[in-house]
Amino acid sequence: MLISSFLKKENVIFDLKNKTKDKVLEEIVDRMKLSKEKKELILLSLKQREILGTTGIGSGIAIPHARSVVLDKLCLYVAISKTGVEYDSLDGKKVNLIFLIIAPPLDTSNQYLMLLGKIASFSKKIIKKKEYLKMDNYEEFIKMIQKYEESMEDNL
Repeated sequence: MLISSFLKKENVIFDLKNKTKDKVLEEIVDRMKLSKEKKELILLSLKQREILGTTGIGSGIAIPHARSVVLDKLCLYVAISKTGVEYDSLDGKKVNLIFLIIAPPLDTSNQYLMLLGKIASFSKKIIKKKEYLKMDNYEEFIKMIQKYEESMEDNL
């Protein structure tokens, strides 16, 4: 499973405007091509997940994720904030890179958990250089992801 295979150009945001977790989640969900009611349901699912524990894993990375009856397939969004987002991260630091995953309630192939694990492993690799903070176009970003994916595959 490759992260890059789930990432569409229109699902990458390079210029997050908001600076708090709730507002950033709203900003990302607002990009989804869904009705207002469906967006509200997704947002509710994400916020309920955050109540269980922060998805800000530290080192400038957050992986908000939830299941929702609104979608019939797995959906991945990535958002970058060059100045950082107050996110209640485990390490108390601001978040610059957000991977948002929404999955349908029934996921028999378990793609949701596999993608979540891949992103967590991937995040450990990319936090060292923080190359993504210098990027502002999809092609450059996806090439970086693919480069790291190839190096991760080599280590298996």
